[in-house]
Amino acid sequence: MICFKQSLLLGCATLAIAAGPGRVWAQTAPPAGAPRDQATDVGDVVVTAERREQSLQKYAGVAQAISGQDLRAVGIDQIEDLQSAVPGLSISNQEGNVQIYIRGVGTANNTELGDPSAATHLNGVYLPRPRGLGGMFFDISRVEIAKGPQGTLRGRNAVAGTLNIIPNMPRLGDRSGYAQAEIGTLDTSGYEAALNLPIGEDQAVRLAIYGVDRGTAYKNVGNDSSLKPTGIQELFSARASYLYKPNDRFKLTLMGDYESERGTGYPATNIRNGLVNGGKPDNLELREVLFRGPQGLVENDNWGLALNASYDFGPAVLEYSASRRDVDYYQVNAANEGVVRPGYGAANVDYDNFGTQYWLTKSTSDIHELRLSSPADSKAVWSTGLFYFKEEQQVGFLSVVDKGQFYSGTEFTFPDVKSDSFAAYFDITYPVTDQLRLKGGFRYTEENKSRNGVGGNWALGLGSLDYNCCFNSRLGTEGFRPIFTGRESYVAPTPGNNQEAAKYFMGAFRPGARDTFLDQIAGVADGSRPNGTCINRPDIQPGGGGQVCPANGQHSFFQISAPGAQVGSYEDSFNDYRVGFEYDLTDKNLFYGAISTGHKSGGFNDTITINGVQTAPMFSPESVTLFELGTKNTFRPASGRIDLNANVFYYDYADQVFQTLVSLGTGPGGASAGFSQQNINVAQSTIKGFELETRFDLPFRSRLDIIAAYIDAKADNGALTDTRGTDYGDGTPNFNVNIAKNELPNVSKVNLNAHFQKTMDLFGGRADFHLLANYRSSFYLNIYNEMPVIQYVARPSDPAGQAAYDAFKASMAGTTVDPNAALTSPFLRSTPARDGGFWARQQGYVTVNLGAGWEPSSGRYRVEAYVNNAFDETVVEKQLVSDEVVNVLFLNQPRTAGIRLRANF
Repeated sequence: MICFKQSLLLGCATLAIAAGPGRVWAQTAPPAGAPRDQATDVGDVVVTAERREQSLQKYAGVAQAISGQDLRAVGIDQIEDLQSAVPGLSISNQEGNVQIYIRGVGTANNTELGDPSAATHLNGVYLPRPRGLGGMFFDISRVEIAKGPQGTLRGRNAVAGTLNIIPNMPRLGDRSGYAQAEIGTLDTSGYEAALNLPIGEDQAVRLAIYGVDRGTAYKNVGNDSSLKPTGIQELFSARASYLYKPNDRFKLTLMGDYESERGTGYPATNIRNGLVNGGKPDNLELREVLFRGPQGLVENDNWGLALNASYDFGPAVLEYSASRRDVDYYQVNAANEGVVRPGYGAANVDYDNFGTQYWLTKSTSDIHELRLSSPADSKAVWSTGLFYFKEEQQVGFLSVVDKGQFYSGTEFTFPDVKSDSFAAYFDITYPVTDQLRLKGGFRYTEENKSRNGVGGNWALGLGSLDYNCCFNSRLGTEGFRPIFTGRESYVAPTPGNNQEAAKYFMGAFRPGARDTFLDQIAGVADGSRPNGTCINRPDIQPGGGGQVCPANGQHSFFQISAPGAQVGSYEDSFNDYRVGFEYDLTDKNLFYGAISTGHKSGGFNDTITINGVQTAPMFSPESVTLFELGTKNTFRPASGRIDLNANVFYYDYADQVFQTLVSLGTGPGGASAGFSQQNINVAQSTIKGFELETRFDLPFRSRLDIIAAYIDAKADNGALTDTRGTDYGDGTPNFNVNIAKNELPNVSKVNLNAHFQKTMDLFGGRADFHLLANYRSSFYLNIYNEMPVIQYVARPSDPAGQAAYDAFKASMAGTTVDPNAALTSPFLRSTPARDGGFWARQQGYVTVNLGAGWEPSSGRYRVEAYVNNAFDETVVEKQLVSDEVVNVLFLNQPRTAGIRLRANF
C-alpha cells in the first residue's frame, strides 16, 4: 500500500506539472523552412483502442502504437520480440501457442480447455488461437498494444489488454509497391514485397508476400548427428486486400491471408537435473542439447478471410464485419535428454529411445458483428452492437514412451470441441461541457463450450516364461504417426475388456518401422491369441535381459488398458462495464480517470474419476477490475514538440486460474489413489503501479522516446498443490501450499524502455539511426517463487511407524501448509527450491537493438542494417515446472544481425 501511495503522489505531481506550465510551453510548430539542425515535430500517434482512429494524446488510457517502419528499423520481425519495445509486456511461445502477459495478467493455458488473457487481433479481427503470428509480421502499418481490461469494447478474453496487428490496406488512386531482400546471421534469408493497384477511382487492391528461412542458435551435441536442432523455421505468407469506396458514405474492405510454417519445432530445454544442489542456468550451456530419437517437426497452415462493410446514414454509421479463421497445426517434439551437465553427457544417452510428444490443433472459427456508431462529427461518441463467435476444434495430444513396461504413453484426442459466445454492448462518451466528458459502457456475454473424445494412459504389461517380468514394447520408431482425426470410432473401450482395448489401439496410430506394440496385441484384437504374441528381440529386452517367450508363443500374462471417455461442457454469462471521465485542462492537456472490467472465459477440465465417480470439474471466469488515473500532455517549446503522459493503476484480479494437482481419491491408509493436473481458481491478486511516457524532439533532427513502468503484482491469498513435490513414490503431496504474498509470474517491478533515433543528410541522401534499449528487473517464472519444496519423507518400514505415517498423511488431505514456516512433523521434509533443481528467478537484464538505414533523395531504394540483442543476453521467457524431473526453459533469441535492401516503385 505504501508503494501505491507513492505512485499516486507521483501521478498527482505529474498532473500538477501538466496543469501549470502547459500554457507557457505551448507554442506553434516550427515553420516549414526551419534549419535542419532544429528538432522535427514528433507528430500524432494514431491508435484504434476505442475502435475508432484517434490521436494517442486524446485517448484516455494507456496504449502503444509502433509503426511497421520502426519495427523494421530495429529488427523486430517476430511477435516475441515486441516485449523489448513495450514495458510490462511479456510474450513467449510454447508448442506454437503464443502466450501474452500484460502487467502480470496472463495465462499459460491456451489449449482447447483454456483461452488467452490478452486478445490478439489482425486488423481488428479477433484471433481465438494465436498460432502462426510470426508469419503475419509483414507489410505492417503498425502494431497497437492496449494495456488494461478492454472487456466493454473488445469483448471476450481481453482481460489483460489487446494486441492488434494492423497491416497496410489498399489506398485509392495510388499505384506503388516495394520489393525487399534480407540476409542475416543464423543462416537467415528472406524476402518481402507488396503492390498497391488502383482500379478506377473508387477501388483498389493490395497484394503482399513474405518469406523467410531462419536457422537456429541451438546445437545438437549428441552423437546422432542426423538430427537437426529445434528452432529452424521456413515461413511463407501472402495477403490480399480489396477496398471499394464509391462515395463518402459507403466503404467495403475484404482481406484474405495465408501463413505456412515448417520447421523443427519450438526450442525448449529441460535443465532440472543440471540444477540439483543449487545449480543455476548460468553454469550450463542452455542451447547445447542432447537430441535423440525422432526428428522435431512443425507443420502449420493458417488462413483467414475478413469482410467489413459500413454505411454512414448521417445520424449513425452501420457496420457489419464477418471473418473466418482456420488453423491446422501439427508438431512432433524434438526429443532430448536436456543439456550436458556434471556426470551426464553424449555418451550416456540412449539414442534408440523414440519417446516424445505429438500435438495436433485444427480450429475453424467464425465471427459476426453488427455495430451502430456515432458519425465522425458527433459531439457524443457512442457505439452499440451485437457480437457472435463460434469455433470448432479437433485436438490431439500423445506422449509416447518407447520401450515401456506397463506404461506406454498418455493420449488426449478430441474430434469434437465446440465453443460459442454471444455478446451485446453499448458505450458512450458524452460531453457535459466543452472541457468535461463522461464515459460509460456495458457488455453482456454468454459463453458455451463442450468437448467429446478420449483421454488417459496407454498401458501394456507382457509376461515372459514362468510369469517372469517383463518384455518391453517398442513404440514411436521411424515412421510413427498418431491418427488423431479420421478414425472409424472414438468410443472408449470398456474397462477390463482386453479385446476392446486392443482393437482401440489398432486404429489409434500408424506404427513405426521397428514398433512391436501392435504386433504384440494383434492376436488379442482378433481373438486368436488372448495373451498376445510374444516377440523376442534384443531391443525389447529389459536392461537385465533374460526374458524368454513361452512355448505357445503367447505371453504368460497380458495386461492392457486404454484411454477412457472424456466428456465435458460449460456455460456461463458475465457482465463487463467501464465508467470514467475526461477533462481538458487545456486543448493540449488531458486529465482522465476510469474504472473498467474484463473477464476471461472459464471452462472445464479433463474428466477424472474421484472415488469411483466421473466428473469434469469446471473453473470459473477470471475477472479484473482496473482503477486508473492519468494525464496526457503536449507541449510546444521553441522548436518541436514534447509529449508527457502518466498513468496510475490498481488492479483487483479475482479468481485467478493456476494449474494444480487434484487427488483422484484415497486408498489404504489414506494414501492418494492418483492425481490429475487441473485448472483451478485459486488466487485473488492485486496489481498496482504507475507508468510514465515521454516523447520529445532533440536538436539536430533527433528524437527520444522513454517509457518507464513500476508494477507491483502479488497474490493476496491462494493455495494450490505444489507440483514440484511430486516424486511418484510414496511421497506425493495431498496438501496445498500457501502462495499469499507471492509475486505473480512473468512481470518485472521496474521496466524501462528508450528509443533514440536520428536522421541526417549523408552521401546525397538521408540516413537514419536507431537505438532501442530495454531494462527489466528480476522476476519469477512461476507462482511458487522458489519457496521451499515440502514433501513427505519415505514411509517407515516398521508397522507402528507405518500406522502413524498413514494416519498423519490422511489427516493432511486438503489442508494448507506454509512452506516458509518451521515444520512440526517428522513425516514432512523441506528442501530449498534451488537444492531441488527448481531455479525460477530470471535476473534483471538489459537488451539493446541497433538499426541504421540509408536512402537516396529520390527514395527509390533503401539499405538497412540491424543488430538485435546486441550484447547477447540470455533471458528465460517462460518456464514449465513440475514433479521431480521437469524444469523446462524457453529462451529469447540470441544476438542476431542482418542487412536488407528495399526497392520502392
